[in-house]
Amino acid sequence: MISWMQKNNKFLIITIWIATISFIFTGATAGFSFGIKSSSIGKVGEIELKRDRFAMEYNNLFDRYNQMMQGKFDKDQAKKMGLEQQVLNNMATEAKILNLAKEFGIIVTEEEAGKKLSEIPAFQTNGVFDRTIYDTFISNSHFQQDTFEESFKDQLTIEKILKVLSVKGLDNEYKAFQLAFEVADKLKYSILTEKDINISTNEDKLKSFWETRKEQYKSAKQYTLDIQWTETKDTNVTEKQVNDFYTKNKFNYTDKNGKILPLKDVKDFLIDDLKVKIAHKPAYKRYLSFQKGESKKTETLTLDINDPKLSKELWSEINNHKVNDFIKPKAIHNKYASVKIVSINEPVTKTFQEVKELITPLYQKEANKEELSILAEKKLLTIDNDEINVSNFLTLDNAETQNIGLNKQETVTFISKLFTSEQEKGIIPIGSKVIVYKIVEQKLITLENNSTDELYKNTDQVKEQSFQTSLIKKLDKMYPTEFYK
Repeated sequence: MISWMQKNNKFLIITIWIATISFIFTGATAGFSFGIKSSSIGKVGEIELKRDRFAMEYNNLFDRYNQMMQGKFDKDQAKKMGLEQQVLNNMATEAKILNLAKEFGIIVTEEEAGKKLSEIPAFQTNGVFDRTIYDTFISNSHFQQDTFEESFKDQLTIEKILKVLSVKGLDNEYKAFQLAFEVADKLKYSILTEKDINISTNEDKLKSFWETRKEQYKSAKQYTLDIQWTETKDTNVTEKQVNDFYTKNKFNYTDKNGKILPLKDVKDFLIDDLKVKIAHKPAYKRYLSFQKGESKKTETLTLDINDPKLSKELWSEINNHKVNDFIKPKAIHNKYASVKIVSINEPVTKTFQEVKELITPLYQKEANKEELSILAEKKLLTIDNDEINVSNFLTLDNAETQNIGLNKQETVTFISKLFTSEQEKGIIPIGSKVIVYKIVEQKLITLENNSTDELYKNTDQVKEQSFQTSLIKKLDKMYPTEFYK
């Protein structure tokens, strides 16, 4: 069961323009602490950056990462990734484009926005917009309806101005792209692998390797916890409760296209969710008696931090508490866990013997890479006179059909790197292999019409991305960004 917001977030906040633009504004906002100036956190040109929009976009981006990481994304990871800064950057870029749209007089009417909103499958019943579903979604979300609808209109405005500013390639640009695919190279080459070298591993080398990296090898932070479990499977529910719960929460039960599933298809899942909701009150009562010492723990566990036996949400709470603290019940796999922290063992650096088996293959991989590089440099010096492999004529278009001693993906990667190099001879590493090459002959070939059409489309895409990157640089100067502190 994945909520509408997780399934359809391409319609929310920043993601429409992220899909359209391949760049992100970069600004010095790390460690930013918002001031208290009205309801805004900053201003770009004439557009205020609102607090409620920041909160909504942060929650939405957090949910997107959490979905991508299958529910394993937490606040600590968000902080390490600079999620707050990402949102600020996105909002600043968005505001710059909206400033330009304002100057151009480009707007999205209420009617346009309403039509687009009504076309979202998750807000429909039998293909028709269902106001009840939409209102329920808003009431269960992190944000206000006005905030969501204002953001939605902004995304449509951005989409509209980017369409106006879309650019096509010129004849000479098409020809330049075409020429890259018409060039064919014949090579003499040598593929070097680990079989061409001999690396010896001994205790002293491994210890030296470990010494420079030992801070990377620490034991996990460990908690000893008293846990009181409260089961929910025996909780009784009525048919009326099931129907009412579905009516209020059906937007959480959708297919891969965001269409709400009928009750009969999700009833088993929904009943489990309903039981968890109903069981929270008795679980909380048991927690209070557990806290007072009037009821007993179910078990004591010693677990590494983020052990999957407990949920990410519960681990986030545990990590923010100290020894002897109690943590209110959290739902885990259709039951509740109330926790008391008994003890905390901080991470310690592991000994060489503890990590020897782990670091040995890492050492070998790095040593192999270094030795292959040395061997490749030697081969390059003698390649003019060596009797080695000679290829057929290679092009960007025939890469997948070439048999040069690499697998298909390696061949495509090699030829792609070859044709972006300006060197007549050189060294190209591909995974654990190294290819030493020299171009011995070149010629031009003629492309088929359908290949040319596809090239022109690629030319248009590259030019548009380049134009948009330049546009943002220009907008940076036109609309200065100010964050309130």
